[in-house]
Amino acid sequence: MARSARGPNVTINAAFLQEIKADHQQLQELLSQLRRLAAAPQALPNHAREFVDCLDQLRDQLAFHFSLEEAYGYFEAALESAPELDSQAWRLRSQHADLFVLARDLADAAAQRLPRTTPDWTSLVAQFSAFDEALQAHESAELDLIWAALEQDLGGGD
Repeated sequence: MARSARGPNVTINAAFLQEIKADHQQLQELLSQLRRLAAAPQALPNHAREFVDCLDQLRDQLAFHFSLEEAYGYFEAALESAPELDSQAWRLRSQHADLFVLARDLADAAAQRLPRTTPDWTSLVAQFSAFDEALQAHESAELDLIWAALEQDLGGGD
């Protein structure tokens, strides 16, 4: 990344930006579908295969999502323009592994319940809801970090 006297210049590849946008949209659609299924746990046995498939997709989508975020380097860009945000950026980046493990464990637990004729989905729905809240908080904190870095880079304008 080139640096000028005014601060860092960030070059954004339009194709890569489109990939990030598409990934984000796919992740949001998948989470919406999972939230819809989890909102009616009493009907979940009738949609068990769909729930399991969505959790599998979530695990894979999160792996891709986090790798895109890390490859794009917005953490590094934020740190160059606002080094005081360093600890927050590294804390958020370290959450990627934890969130992925939770998604993987949810997918595994759901797959193990599928062969049963009448599994209890209540605890899995609760685990998904807790995961969903943690992921939303993480994504919100990442957005706040990016905005804080941009605001400092642009001079905290009006």
